[in-house]
Amino acid sequence: MSTRVRAPARVDRSRAARGARTLVVLIPLLVLLAAGAASAGPSEPLTHLSATAADEAGVAVGLIHHAISGGPAVVEVRLPGRAPGAQVLAAASDGSSIAIADPYGMDRTSLVLAHADGSQVRVEMHGLLAAGYAPTGSWLAVIDGRGGLWEIQAISGEARYLADGPFLGSPLVQADGSLLLLSVSSVEAPITSQLVELDPAAGTLTQRAAEELVYGLFPMADGRIAVSAHVDGRTVVRAIGGDRDDLLADLGAGATQVAVSAQGTIAFVRPGAGVLMLDRRGAAARPLAPGSGPAFDASGSYLTVRQDGWSVVLAVDGSTVGRYPGAVAFVSCGEECS
Repeated sequence: MSTRVRAPARVDRSRAARGARTLVVLIPLLVLLAAGAASAGPSEPLTHLSATAADEAGVAVGLIHHAISGGPAVVEVRLPGRAPGAQVLAAASDGSSIAIADPYGMDRTSLVLAHADGSQVRVEMHGLLAAGYAPTGSWLAVIDGRGGLWEIQAISGEARYLADGPFLGSPLVQADGSLLLLSVSSVEAPITSQLVELDPAAGTLTQRAAEELVYGLFPMADGRIAVSAHVDGRTVVRAIGGDRDDLLADLGAGATQVAVSAQGTIAFVRPGAGVLMLDRRGAAARPLAPGSGPAFDASGSYLTVRQDGWSVVLAVDGSTVGRYPGAVAFVSCGEECS
């Protein structure tokens, strides 16, 4: 029997403040019956389409792998012209599957799982806000329009409801199957956003950071998690995990769209200044390029940004190494890149 976990929207501030450096607060859980969970989820049968059927229906999604000389591999996602509100949410690490919201938002929509062979599975959802693949790429965590959390199989589309939340932001699936999430006060007005860890097997939800307004989270090579958060009107980046809690950077006021590489390099956007980069702790941020939405590759040597509707791959010195009309994501490169 599947279970549903209801997470409280807020955690007591005084309790969180007492353990700012080593905070691990267990949040009380309410486990509900599977019958109740089913009512909140996908309401239509799954639709499986072959590459030919998707093309004939006008909903084919093109996945084009590109190998960059001396650099990483990317998969470019070409969305069908009849899906103007569609948005790419996440990519499997090997580029074999891409999660797309068609359209994105809180209203009724389809989760499209597009596969490298041209086939796809469409899962009807009550809204779709975010997704993140497990390291194996076999399943993904999905946040629906109400902030509820789902586990969905990448090939079959089979869905299992995990938790009420509400949650926002891209869920991070860890190697052991636990998930790092942003628990918010509400989807409509997320005035608080706290980093929590969900263990679906144990049915526990644990707060992992003291900040009341976390923007994003990024896995680091040393096993810790980099967290960007709003503190006293400023954006800060900290690395947390184990018995360590280090301030990586204070980006000041106005910094948005923070990205942190596995090695600790930080990219962010400042209005009017484009994308800036901070290479090491204590250094001054330097202008990198115009654009928005920076995202690093696994090596931390390259990143993608959006420029005038194009996806651009940059080296960390700001030089352009690739430019594509569709959305792109860094992936491991196999035979598809040859």
